[in-house]
This record gives sequence, structure tokens and C-alpha cells, in this order.
Amino acid sequence: MKKNNLILLRDMIVIGIAVVSLSIFMTVNFTGLYHFFVVRDHLGRLVGLSNHELMINYCHLISYLQCGWIHHWQTSLLSSSKGLTHFANVKQLIEFNNVVLMIFGILAGIVIRNRIRKHQMWQLILPVKMGLTLLGTFVFILVIAFNRIFILFHEVLFRNRDWIFNPQTDPIIKALPESFFEACFLLVFLIWILAGLGLIWYGKHELKKAR
Repeated sequence: MKKNNLILLRDMIVIGIAVVSLSIFMTVNFTGLYHFFVVRDHLGRLVGLSNHELMINYCHLISYLQCGWIHHWQTSLLSSSKGLTHFANVKQLIEFNNVVLMIFGILAGIVIRNRIRKHQMWQLILPVKMGLTLLGTFVFILVIAFNRIFILFHEVLFRNRDWIFNPQTDPIIKALPESFFEACFLLVFLIWILAGLGLIWYGKHELKKAR
């Protein structure tokens, strides 16, 4: 019994890391979310660009962050050395996440395949439900205290203060409202929730078939 619990814990950790990494990858690359804020809030005029020009700059930024072979952000906006250093740090984190996704995505695929083959997906139902309950609590806290959590997030991930942008030297910060980052966090959590609900659904489906 103890061995089975350790195996279940191992599988939950593998699947959990894969889901977290996948949600980050999907959110970073979902430019449609930023486009919504650009159009709704007319963000382009805050930096002296049209909304279309701002989206081009943003897409170039995402390409720079995601692609290891791109070493410079092609932007028409003024950028300071500190600002560029921060984006370079973000790039390192995102590239690390991509490596984690490749490794744990494969491992999670193997875990899920083996559990489906052995009809053991139902064992994930309870731990996933517990995880979603904790996640719901955190989402509530995030919504009511996002600013503090966002600052803490940066203080944990970055060893310098380059993430504190000066709008005069790095005007891009004026086109990246806090509401956009909050939406990004919520999208990450939404993907976690959908993945969890999918696992629960399959587990319950498996139990029904076994009856």
C-alpha cells in the first residue's frame, strides 16, 4: 500500500509539473490575450504607436523570449540597458520552462499512458480534487491581493531590481498594464483547472466502465 502511495505521489508530481509548464508555455504564446487589452484600452497611443505597431513589437518580444536563436529584441521602442537585461532574464526563465516542458511532457505522457493501460486513472481523482481546492483558494487570494503577489513573484524570481521599469527610459511598461498580467495569471490557473477536470472526468469514466 505504501509503495502504491509513493507511485501515486510520483505520478502526480510528474503530471503536475508538466501541466504547470504547459500552462506557462501556452499563456506566453497566446498573443490574442494581449491583443484584447491593446484594443480595449488603446495601449498603442500610450507609447506613441498605433495598436498594430504595438502588436508587432509585442510579437517580436515573444519571439525573442521563446526562440534561443534570437538574441535581440527587434523593437521600435526606446529601451534602456536595464530593461533589456530584464527581458534577457525573462528569456532565460522561459527557455528553462521550455526544456522542463519537453522533459516532463514526455514523462507525463508515459505516466498517463501506463495508467490508462492498467485502468488506474481513477486513482488520480481524489488528489486532483484536493489540488483544485487549494488552487481555488489561491486564485481567490490572487484576485484580492494581486499587486502584492505580483511584486513578491518578481522578488523571488529575479535577483536584481531591473524589473522596476522607468516609463521614460522603457516606455513599453506603459503598454503592459497590471490588468494584463493578472489576466495571464488567471489564464495559467484556468489551464490547470481544465487539466484537472479532464483527469477527474477520465477517472470517473474509467470507474463507470468497470461497473
